[in-house]
Amino acid sequence: MSNTTPVRTVIVGCGMIAAGGYQPRCQAYPNQIELVGFYDQDEARASALAERNGGTVYPSLEAVLNDPNVEAIVNLTLHISHYPVSLAGLKAGKHVYSEKPISIRTDEANELVETAETNGLKLACAPSAILGYVQQNVWKRIRDGEIGDVISALGNFGGPLEHWHPSADAFLMHAGPFRDVAPYPLTAMTTMIGPVKTVHGFARVAVPKRVLTQGPREGTEFEVTEKDHGFAVLEFEVPQADGSQGFIYHSFTVTSQIPPYEIHGTKGGFSIQAHDDGRGIKKFTPQSGWQDEPSPPKAFTGLDWGKGVADFADAIRNDRIPRCNGAQARHVLEVCERVIESSDLGKPVDVSSRFPAPQAVGEVAPWEAD
Repeated sequence: MSNTTPVRTVIVGCGMIAAGGYQPRCQAYPNQIELVGFYDQDEARASALAERNGGTVYPSLEAVLNDPNVEAIVNLTLHISHYPVSLAGLKAGKHVYSEKPISIRTDEANELVETAETNGLKLACAPSAILGYVQQNVWKRIRDGEIGDVISALGNFGGPLEHWHPSADAFLMHAGPFRDVAPYPLTAMTTMIGPVKTVHGFARVAVPKRVLTQGPREGTEFEVTEKDHGFAVLEFEVPQADGSQGFIYHSFTVTSQIPPYEIHGTKGGFSIQAHDDGRGIKKFTPQSGWQDEPSPPKAFTGLDWGKGVADFADAIRNDRIPRCNGAQARHVLEVCERVIESSDLGKPVDVSSRFPAPQAVGEVAPWEAD
């Protein structure tokens, strides 16, 4: 049985993803996670979360990191702050769970992974959708040979961000769709297939000037500085002679109708969501074509933001590698970085990083244990 003494955790960055996702879902796993406090540069946002269910409102990041009662932080800051905040946490002896991407550059991610290993700390990173009941069900069936040898996969996620997100400029100026949303299908692919060894990337800035249409800064014009549209062909490191390939399409310019995530084998295929649990499963067989299947029992409809943190907390207590581990997040980031590099160079480029093979959840998840 797992040691379920809850890990004393502080949320750093208290915007809408914290308020609408992480706080309520972390509180759904009280045996694993105890939210003891909150910090945000805007103290009112931290206070709003503390008023819901209690907890300390910290005046600074330093105050969080200097508090011996705090064991771990959940880093929900802006993309460009993921690296410095996570590094500060690790250097202060705190375990760190970060929103994706783990950092903006691979060299930064390397430093985070190395610092965590050197200090004997756990480093985990979103997305955690791969822990969903739909995703785990499909992955097990693939391992059991239900669709034969995996030969390809495809993923898609995106859309015109400035038409719904009040801080779309931060995404389009610092991360772009590859660093921000490609981690969803890439995490699924690298879990179910294996690491990416070569990337053939094609990316561009399609709409260089945009205007925010939502939020308090509505009407603000900004210039796009990250590639906002593109796709890539991936070659995976797999044992079969003919290999396995993937395709990802990500755009903050156009919403595509390409399926969010498909994986294909010599005997059939599956189509699911790479970013949500509980949306059902489509299975393809040569005999019956595509057929709908219901989600497995207990599936959470949507993205369970707290599940990755719960697994991270269980990994801390039981001294194991988190299932959403920092090394795999670093690999996913490097793939995204190589997409841009390949596009700029006009030729394929290799991916150097690797990661420990992810552990399946099994029949009883850590967050279900008594």
